[in-house]
Amino acid sequence: MAKIQYTTPEGLSGEVELTAERMTLGRAEDNMLVIDDASVSSRHGEVAIEGDAWVLTDLGSTNGTKIGGERVERIELAHGGSFTLGSVECVFIGDFEEAAPAPAYSAPTRTMTSTGGYGAMAIDRGRRTGFGPKTKPKGNGAGALIGLGVLALAVCAYAAFSFTQLTP
Repeated sequence: MAKIQYTTPEGLSGEVELTAERMTLGRAEDNMLVIDDASVSSRHGEVAIEGDAWVLTDLGSTNGTKIGGERVERIELAHGGSFTLGSVECVFIGDFEEAAPAPAYSAPTRTMTSTGGYGAMAIDRGRRTGFGPKTKPKGNGAGALIGLGVLALAVCAYAAFSFTQLTP
């Protein structure tokens, strides 16, 4: 029987068996295939048999379905093929486990061409790392509160001084 083995970022692993011709996959309990991880959408995708192949279709999930780091909308699953649902690493185990494992899916490459400039450079989306780590930790706001307290004391002192300078 075909199944999807998965490992969460926390190291928890499990598997879900593909027991029907069409099944929803996600974090919510009303799915036929449940993967309980915050990075998996409540209705993440749908797994179905199309012809003689299993196909995974992303249903507009928040964190996406990825192959080689690149987001995809649809995957034809091959025995031993790996993919990611949100942050959960998955491997498809086909109906015939004795078959030789297929190589891992590879992200499609895209090359943009132009007459020159940045448009002529090839884009390697697999090397994107985001904005990097935060360089300065966020404060708890105590500095602003202390400054406000000092200002209030100064206003009170000025008011007391002004009151004593009044002559009747």
